[in-house]
Amino acid sequence: MAGWRQAVELAMTDDEIETLTALSRSRTEPARRVSRVAMLLAYRENPSFFAVGQRLGAHHQTVQRCVE
Repeated sequence: MAGWRQAVELAMTDDEIETLTALSRSRTEPARRVSRVAMLLAYRENPSFFAVGQRLGAHHQTVQRCVE
């Protein structure tokens, strides 16, 4: 039987968060990079792969691969 999933901890400095926030609003960066940044920021707020996937319209395994 499988055990409970352990949340992955994302350690980010304030400068990194500011940079990621700016990238998430970018209209010139590639779309895949912007979506990955959005996943990281959303996971930081709510550490649930499923919830982030639902919020962003992505599969939870995609979010998991991005975070890990």
